[in-house]
Amino acid sequence: MKIFAYYYPGYYNDNYRLTGTEWNSVKSCEARSNHHYQPRVPLDGYYDQSQFDVAKKQILTAINYGIDGFMVCCYWDFETQEPIMDEPLKQLLKASEGLDFEINLMWVLRLPHKELPISFGNFGKYSNHPWFIKRIQSYKYDQQFIDYIQHIAQHPNYRKDSLGKPLLQVYSVSEIVDDSMEAMQQVSRDLNTFHLQGICGRNDDWISNSAEIGLDSISSYVTLVDFNSKKNLLLHKECVEDQKNVWKHILAQTTVPFYPSISSGWDASARGSFVKGFKVNKFPWAPIVKNANPTDFFTNLELVKSYFPLEELEIHIASWNEWSEGHYIEADEKFGYGFLEAVKEFKSRYTSK
Repeated sequence: MKIFAYYYPGYYNDNYRLTGTEWNSVKSCEARSNHHYQPRVPLDGYYDQSQFDVAKKQILTAINYGIDGFMVCCYWDFETQEPIMDEPLKQLLKASEGLDFEINLMWVLRLPHKELPISFGNFGKYSNHPWFIKRIQSYKYDQQFIDYIQHIAQHPNYRKDSLGKPLLQVYSVSEIVDDSMEAMQQVSRDLNTFHLQGICGRNDDWISNSAEIGLDSISSYVTLVDFNSKKNLLLHKECVEDQKNVWKHILAQTTVPFYPSISSGWDASARGSFVKGFKVNKFPWAPIVKNANPTDFFTNLELVKSYFPLEELEIHIASWNEWSEGHYIEADEKFGYGFLEAVKEFKSRYTSK
């Protein structure tokens, strides 16, 4: 069994953000009621991801609690032909050298927000917001991009599949197939030196065509939440129980291997301007997972055993540090190391069986 955590590179002063490090949004987030857990505060304080010592400490902490590697969000701007927010990746690659710890890229086609928090306004659906539209890219062949990711994949700690092919996750396949199925097939041809793992949602239409469009496997990011739910507040325990239905649905459709993703919660309030109460039914104001806690998170890990063989199991966790979306397993002021302890307990309980 191996366990990997997604890693988000937004917590340093990069040249891309107009509003600086995303910690600014995390720190200033206000609770919308007496029962709303905000702001989220790291137990060891706010850190700078551009620092080598920070990357080293994160990796050593991850290893200590049973995490085998990080799946790092990778952004490439096809207009400027350059990477975005890539300094944390550089530090992680350096810090991982000589350690039993793997790193792979999750290539994210939609670009990060340049300005946060997102202002609430009369734009109807979030997808109609002018900045959301600006950040959705179409894939186009770019030799510089291919050279960039192939160079990273040569690092000795880069994660590979059982055949030795470097793993590249694609988020989100839906963005590509919305153009056409042929567009994803072209991506597969251009990136044929990689094991391509598509990141899916709960009900993506393309899942049944995974092999046809050139994917070697699929996984997910946050399926804990039904983003089409009419409820603004969701209970963590109920979301966990629903995961088995999500997995059954995906497993019934796919003809390629599927690796489940477990999330520690969801609350993207830090990415939106303050609105009192929970009346706005759109990202980032809703939905919110109430009462997210390490006990239910451990239950979610335990559910995996019923649907996936432990011997070949690779579990993905969303995420190591997505503080601004309320799903992270790093220690915080409320739960301490509770989420990491849950990972360690699960791994130690079942690895030898």
